[in-house]
Amino acid sequence: MSQINTEDSSSTLNKKSIILDIVDLLKLLYSLVKLREAVLKGFTYKYNYDYLNPLAITDVPQFPIAGITIPLLPKEELPNVKWVIAVVIRLVVTQLNKFLITQPDFLKSIIAVSLDAIGNEINKPEVQEELSAILLKLKSSLEEINQSQKVDEQLAVARFAKQTESITHLSIDEEFQEIDRQIARLLVENAEKFTLNLEELSEEPKIQNLKEIIKSTAKLAELAKYQTSSLKPAFSSLENYNQQFQVIAKPDISYHFQEDKYFAYMQVAGPNPVMLQQLAQLDLRLLLTEDKYSDVANFYGVSDTLNNALAEGRIYLADYTLLDTLVNGTFPQKQKYISAPLALFAVPPSGYGIRSLFPVAISYQETSISNNWILFTPLVTVTDADTWMTAKNIVQMADSNYHELVSHLGRTHLVVEPFVVATNQLPDNHNLKNLLKPHLEGTVLINYGAHTSLIAPGGGVDELLASSIGSDQTLAANGAQSYLFNFNDIAFPDTLTSRGVDDASKLPTYPYRDDGLLIWEAIESWVKEYFSLYYTTDKSVLEDQDLQTWASTLISNEGGRLQNFGDDGQGHIKTLDYLVKAVSTIIFTASAQHAAVNFPQKELMMYTPAFPLARYLPAPVDPQQPENFINGLPPLDQALNQINLLYLLGSIYYTNLGNYSASAFTDPNVTSPLEKFQTNLKDIEQQINQRNSNSKGDRIIPYEFLLPTNIPQSINI
Repeated sequence: MSQINTEDSSSTLNKKSIILDIVDLLKLLYSLVKLREAVLKGFTYKYNYDYLNPLAITDVPQFPIAGITIPLLPKEELPNVKWVIAVVIRLVVTQLNKFLITQPDFLKSIIAVSLDAIGNEINKPEVQEELSAILLKLKSSLEEINQSQKVDEQLAVARFAKQTESITHLSIDEEFQEIDRQIARLLVENAEKFTLNLEELSEEPKIQNLKEIIKSTAKLAELAKYQTSSLKPAFSSLENYNQQFQVIAKPDISYHFQEDKYFAYMQVAGPNPVMLQQLAQLDLRLLLTEDKYSDVANFYGVSDTLNNALAEGRIYLADYTLLDTLVNGTFPQKQKYISAPLALFAVPPSGYGIRSLFPVAISYQETSISNNWILFTPLVTVTDADTWMTAKNIVQMADSNYHELVSHLGRTHLVVEPFVVATNQLPDNHNLKNLLKPHLEGTVLINYGAHTSLIAPGGGVDELLASSIGSDQTLAANGAQSYLFNFNDIAFPDTLTSRGVDDASKLPTYPYRDDGLLIWEAIESWVKEYFSLYYTTDKSVLEDQDLQTWASTLISNEGGRLQNFGDDGQGHIKTLDYLVKAVSTIIFTASAQHAAVNFPQKELMMYTPAFPLARYLPAPVDPQQPENFINGLPPLDQALNQINLLYLLGSIYYTNLGNYSASAFTDPNVTSPLEKFQTNLKDIEQQINQRNSNSKGDRIIPYEFLLPTNIPQSINI
């Protein structure tokens, strides 16, 4: 065949109606592992504007197989075996965690805990040589579970009960056999498009073990579907939510999230530490008087006035009103409620020993068509004590939705995406291509999973977040464009300055800023020394036609659709300084910025009472009414789905900033600046660990998301 018969990739988003369940996800992983046995030839990197219109996404041919659709990608875009193992381990843990909630006697918990430990083990960069041993350990654990719980027998009984005269359901083994047959047919019928991957075939024993592990995991996932659920008690309590953590460790924030100082600390060291903006005058939507502010400050042991705090630049606002474009969602039928609040914070005056942020007030509109803004403060009475907690919970819900759609998906995944095609179109061994490729590894595949499943109708975003999927897609695209259309303003230090949070004397406690600047400076220094090997003058930059084509492709409406890119904002790179800043921005976004917003999903956000992805009651409209914030939390089944998804997304550490493969750079002159970069990162690791020792008393939770060893090279999860 001269043409591979693939599904029309431009219409996939519209055809997708339900999220890939875990069995389907495992079938997809199995198929990708199978595809590594052959190399797709002639893949052309080009843009597709229909996946998340109007954004520029890498076009991916697709092939329908065994009830799923698989992407046909070149070898360099297929997932590394270590990455697949890491994902499968976490999927096993989520299934065992679920079994232990509903069936405490399902298995010895020590097996499940050991699997979670294996997952942590594989995150370590040096573990590459131990993959075979890890696979054997994992396979052995799954075999023990299968035998002790008689998984095959339970499945046979459940499947028989599900059979009808007209429908016969394939077993898991039969489904995977069908995948083998269909992929074999694909390769035979398109022999001129594929060639055997001898390197992969040489690792056949390891790959075969991985395939068996995937099949065993799929059996566990299918069995979980048949188990009766006991996740719907007569009423919900914090204990019900706490009981959902059996194998998966309950985040430490669960013990502190109702405390005001932790609520404020999340603004500077939480999942979404990008919201604060300095105020020179009070926002008119915050009906806060001088007396009320002084009373709130006194409540926290601070003597202060609003006028002084504003004049000294110590008042900060987290504004979530961008969310007022969203509509209330439902899933599947239960009504959800989005809110777009304002949250006001202040820093004590100089002279106080600890000058950490404290919350002042929360305000939101009474209704979406009302001009009335309701003000909540910590100054509560016995009858309305929980109303302040509800208001904080609404802020955290808004923060979580803003985080997932804008800060995470929009301003990391979708901002980096346009650079994939343009970079791959550079000539082989071009200095820019050599530098950027490691920082783009895995991005095509993970973004493919996002637009075909996670943010598709019926996907995880539709299910868990507060709005409708159409509204969510639009907000994510707008969030991406707000950066892609203003590229010259999104370098990390520039974003701090634009929000007025760059002055440590006014906002002393800000771990995201302080640790992020260390990483930024190390990246920028490395990039400058690297490019200085190839461009001795600004003229040599301007005369590199391949570099100029890369830039013009990015700014073209038929290309990456960036704006305000280039020295002149028109897609021309004229100076070495600009090239360094632009590439540093790409690398920082793909590595450190993504790490800062991705990994808190597990460490913080999977605890639903602290970070609900939706509220299920309307926001209170009277600060004096009795209120129980728990009543508005997601149902327990939704909370468990939140745990499963965010645990998976926040657990996969693949690659490590600064640890390039031996084949990344062939130029021996790169060795010295690269070693300097790696040394800088080691020094930064020690510096951040020292800060996290909390000798100053300001880091009430260690901020570890920007430790260099916790930062992957690229967006690959």
